[in-house]
Amino acid sequence: MGATIHGVLERNARKFPDKDAFITASNRLTYGDMNRIVNRLARYLLDEGVQRGDRIAVMSRNNEHFFYAFFACMKIGSIPMPMNIRLTPAELRAIFQNSNANGVLYENELSETVAALKSGSSLKHCFSIQESAEASAIFSGENLNMQMDSRDVCEILFTSGTTGTPKGVVFNHERILAIAAAVSANFSLSHKDSMLTLMPLSHSAPLNTFFMSGYYCGASHVIGDFTPKGFLNWIHQEKTTFSFAAPVAYLLAAKDSDLSSYDLSSMRVFAYGGGPLALASYHQVKKAFRNENFYQVYGLTEAGPNGILLYPEEHLEKAGSIGKHPAVNMEIRVARPDGTDSAPHEYGEIILSGDSLMLEYDNNPEETNAAIKEGWLYTGDIAYRDEDGYIYIVDRKKDVIISGGMNIYPREVEEVLAKHDAVLESCVVGVPHEEWGETVKAVLVLKENVTEKELCAFAAEHLAKFKCPRIYSFVDELPRNASGKILKQQVKRDCSLSRSYR
Repeated sequence: MGATIHGVLERNARKFPDKDAFITASNRLTYGDMNRIVNRLARYLLDEGVQRGDRIAVMSRNNEHFFYAFFACMKIGSIPMPMNIRLTPAELRAIFQNSNANGVLYENELSETVAALKSGSSLKHCFSIQESAEASAIFSGENLNMQMDSRDVCEILFTSGTTGTPKGVVFNHERILAIAAAVSANFSLSHKDSMLTLMPLSHSAPLNTFFMSGYYCGASHVIGDFTPKGFLNWIHQEKTTFSFAAPVAYLLAAKDSDLSSYDLSSMRVFAYGGGPLALASYHQVKKAFRNENFYQVYGLTEAGPNGILLYPEEHLEKAGSIGKHPAVNMEIRVARPDGTDSAPHEYGEIILSGDSLMLEYDNNPEETNAAIKEGWLYTGDIAYRDEDGYIYIVDRKKDVIISGGMNIYPREVEEVLAKHDAVLESCVVGVPHEEWGETVKAVLVLKENVTEKELCAFAAEHLAKFKCPRIYSFVDELPRNASGKILKQQVKRDCSLSRSYR
């Protein structure tokens, strides 16, 4: 049969029944508390007609209600599908339809959104998590002990949708627990750790990689929604030891004017992903938090996510790299189109293989077959290895700009622009051009005033002429999804006030 995710909750309830395990702004629950509440809610859902195999959307902020719904679904063999609650009803409706959602468990604050989703839909089950948990108090809190197998599908997550409609990524218990085992080994996690989870639990890294790894070990979990002050307050008050965030979250917290008044000394790991920390930014956060323990992690939702790490001691010489050594149960290669390994400094595609790869894209065999070949996940990330074996991502395969038959990698241009003193952030995209097919456009957030001609001259010092931006646009901020990734497709659509330099 093998281990199951809800079985880990039952195990932790036996091993650590009285330990504060789920700490939120409104509650402190032990593993024993959580298990009893979830058992009652699971019985309530069964009584209301929810069945094994039903696909249940979970709509909640980061709090105890998310886990009530998430674990209760697993206890009865229905499949939780965590949703990005920042999406519009129209965007959510498309996901519901594509995934054949049977129902939704939602936090009360989202009742209006759910009402809009229900209109004209075929959803069979719609339950408020709070009201259902209250109504379930009459049911037994003992374990259900339904027959489950570790190979049963237990979760569908959705890709971030930075390049189109989010795809459903299907996992079973054993693949998620493989991630948990690997990450807990790589970071030496134990029941003594206290995990800070402020990134959205609808996203794969906060949920599958980091929550699950601490949960697997019986750690405590501080759970909430990110704000810079909230991040600092939780560490100070709860003496947390581990966090994961997008780089921008650490950079925002590092700017807090009262930073010196917070005690951050309990933290032994600051993990980050979704993009690199430039060397200057690494020095900034290291100094601000008085801590050198920053780990970059790279992986895709389709890989669990699981992949490779850049360790703290590697940052000084290899900042910008995703690392050299993959997680304990993963392999990583940089491959040519024919599947052979690329030579040092030769561009190729990152491919991953290991115990935590997705089962498939939901209802999409064509995309599944394109992504997984002979046990290897083709990531779509273009990269190279340096002479020491460290991997550097150049760009997304889909983001490559082809201008006059020449391949231009936006990330290379962005890294040059980031070196200019006036530039805070940049996003480089390809836009249509009558003669060249595409031309290079740079969308910038500035720290101080600078002329476009100065930027052109600066780029020309560092880049071949065909790579230099021909169009510049200036914005107050770049659009991002909930996990902090820049939405390049939205940048292409929305940016205006640009002028061309030939």
